[in-house]
Amino acid sequence: MFGKCFCIILQKTILDEKVFYQCGTKQNSHMKISIHPDYRYLEKDLRQIVSGNYTVEKVFCKNRNIVEKVVLGGKPFVVKTFKRPTLANCLIYTFLRKSKARRAYEYALMLLEKGVKTPFPVAYIEVGKHGFFHTGYLVTEYFDAPTLSQIVPGQFSHEELSRLGSSFVRFTVGLQEKRILPLDYNPGNIFYFKDEKNGGYDFALTDINRMRFGRVPLTRSIMRSFEQLGVSSEHLYKFLLNYSIERGVDLDFCMYQFLSFRIRKKIRRFMKGRLKERVEKRKGVK
Repeated sequence: MFGKCFCIILQKTILDEKVFYQCGTKQNSHMKISIHPDYRYLEKDLRQIVSGNYTVEKVFCKNRNIVEKVVLGGKPFVVKTFKRPTLANCLIYTFLRKSKARRAYEYALMLLEKGVKTPFPVAYIEVGKHGFFHTGYLVTEYFDAPTLSQIVPGQFSHEELSRLGSSFVRFTVGLQEKRILPLDYNPGNIFYFKDEKNGGYDFALTDINRMRFGRVPLTRSIMRSFEQLGVSSEHLYKFLLNYSIERGVDLDFCMYQFLSFRIRKKIRRFMKGRLKERVEKRKGVK
């Protein structure tokens, strides 16, 4: 019975997708918008986002997702338009799981409540077509700070770079102690800025729709997150040494876990490259 119902839903979705692409009408579309109480006055402007009726000052990203700095009500904000999900994920976001936009909005509120900096969430928007999830949007305050990915060689002295690394390790340990595990812990998702109080650095998280809350993350999980940072071999030892001292865990264990994840990643990339070469060769033969 369940299988039959699922097939009917799937068939309806496929037919509706065809109708949407052919006519592009809004007759069967619907929009859900959740706005933070502090920004109720922007509701009219926020509702225009889906139609693209807003002023774009800068485009930060236009790959899988589109991230833009915009002006709403005379103030700068950031609008993230999530890539339209696959047909299977449209069904999942409709019936089983919260959308990325909603998760990012709710996780931002949770982080701020726990004292972790992140761009303040203004609103999230979910657009549906013919009863099924279609597209998600997230609106946040503009956070004026560079990300770790923007650091260029020679930008910092050795001493300053060491201070930045130590501050970042303490920040990560703080997340761990607050039972927070970010799953997309790459340099492009971490803002950094000078902390005038202690002379070190402070950090803020963005792109936070993939996180875990509630349990103290294991050292193994933290090492997996660290591996995403792309720490160079030159700075790896000191980086992990700082972490092992802050957390009181064995340095050799940290090193083993970190390197195991890095080696697996290199193997996966190598295998992907070989597979891609074989596919291209076969195409060339045909």
